[in-house]
Amino acid sequence: MSAPDYTVEEIAAGQFAVKVGNELAGYVSEDGEHPGIWVNEDPNGRLMSRSATREQGAEFLAAWFAAVDEGRK
Repeated sequence: MSAPDYTVEEIAAGQFAVKVGNELAGYVSEDGEHPGIWVNEDPNGRLMSRSATREQGAEFLAAWFAAVDEGRK
């Protein structure tokens, strides 16, 4: 499954909210201990994965969100 259309909005320095439509898919933020690594969290702040770029993290969260949403139907 590919990621649906999503937006990335900066909510704090180095932290971004990933949204699919108006729904929050999660957060992507720079890892303070490991420069160059991005932390990907669900809307509740649980660690989902790490990625090499912000864009990879946002795409992962959007795809995960769409898969979970599809599972609810």
